[in-house]
Order: sequence, then C-alpha cells, then structure tokens
Amino acid sequence: MSNDNHVQETILKAFSDLIRQYGYRGTTTKKIAAVANVNESTVFRHFKNKAGILKALIQNYLFDVKQAANDFEFHDDIETDLVQAASIYQQFIKQHQSIFLLSLHESAEFPEIESVINQLPQYFHDLLMDKFREMMQAGEISSEIDIATEVDSFVTLCFGNAVASFVYPNSALFVKSEQFLENNIRTFAKHLK
Repeated sequence: MSNDNHVQETILKAFSDLIRQYGYRGTTTKKIAAVANVNESTVFRHFKNKAGILKALIQNYLFDVKQAANDFEFHDDIETDLVQAASIYQQFIKQHQSIFLLSLHESAEFPEIESVINQLPQYFHDLLMDKFREMMQAGEISSEIDIATEVDSFVTLCFGNAVASFVYPNSALFVKSEQFLENNIRTFAKHLK
C-alpha cells in the first residue's frame, strides 16, 4: 500500500470512528486530523472536505457490498445457507457501523445514504428469492410457504438484530451473534422445510 493510500485509509478510519461517537455534524476536520495523527491540511489535500470523506466511505461500502456478494456460496442446505447469509450480513454491518448509524440518526440530512444502505439488504433479498424458488422446486423447502414473505422476514430479522447489536447492545432486544445464528436463524430455516 502506498503512503498516500495509507494516509487516506487512516483518515477514513478516523472519520468512521468519530461518526460513531459524535455523528456527522459533531465530527470536524480538526478532530479527524487529530485522531488520524495528520495535519488538517492533509485531510483537505486528500478529500477536499468532510463531504468528500463521506463520499469515499460510501464508495468503500459499495465496493464491500459486491465483495460480500462474492463471498456468499450456497450449499443446498437451507440451515447452512441461512446461517452463512446471516453471518455475512452481521459481519458486514459491524464493519460498516458508522454508515449504518449515520443512516439511522441523520438520514434526513443525507438522503443519498438511504439508497446506499438499501443495497445490501436488497442484494440479499434478490439472492434469497432466487435460491428459495430453486429449493422449493427441488422439494428442499415447503411449497406451502410464501417465498416473498419469508425472504422479507429473514432480511428484517438479520437487519434488526445487527442494528440492535450496536444501538442497544445491553438490551434484551439484542441477541448475541452465536445465539442468534444457532437459535434464531436455524429455527427460522427449520420452519421452511
């Protein structure tokens, strides 16, 4: 990694960390520079302004959505497949926590973030719709289920637990990752058979 790339990644990480702590408005270029251990002029040279840093963070998110899509492999076992999908989803949201928090807390100010955030659940929704149809035709899941409703429920279940993990980490709303995958997701998968 070149020095410029390293500096940009350091600035992006500082920005991401500060957004989680202070929100977008409370995150200043002065704070970003201090946390990144660079001069404020370096921040401006690499990104021009705070909006430029946000744009780069969003671009990283979009790149990672595609990567998460490539990481997902079906194994023709509904339990294994849904546990893997939920696990990838959880890891992704944790990795991009600052963008998700920004979309939850300040989406009125940044409507473009909402469409970006929707790309991951939409991708998984579309992927699972296709897979559920295949599995229904193969007799692996019940022909009695409403595929669209079940896929919507699964995506909402995953998104809800992931968001609860960083918005309400000490609440009964949050189910720890291992328990969520082993109990909630496997139970969900079993009812599809």
